[in-house]
Amino acid sequence: MSTLTLELDSALAHSLEESARREHKPVAAWARERLHIAAMETEAEANGYPPGWLKLFGSIDDDTFTAPAREATKPAALLDDA
Repeated sequence: MSTLTLELDSALAHSLEESARREHKPVAAWARERLHIAAMETEAEANGYPPGWLKLFGSIDDDTFTAPAREATKPAALLDDA
């Protein structure tokens, strides 16, 4: 595991501490999660996803939305039979 050391001004440090406290997490765990999300978003945007896609993922709140019908699946051969 790598270690990252950051210098923060007091206002930002206080803001991060408060955010972590509200989620009942240590500052390091809270910051690690945020960095992970930022890295995922950056990589996804580099691969063509629109900005903000992660916040929208799974956000459809519409009772009329249904998944499309799927065709029946074919049985797979057992690996021992191959």
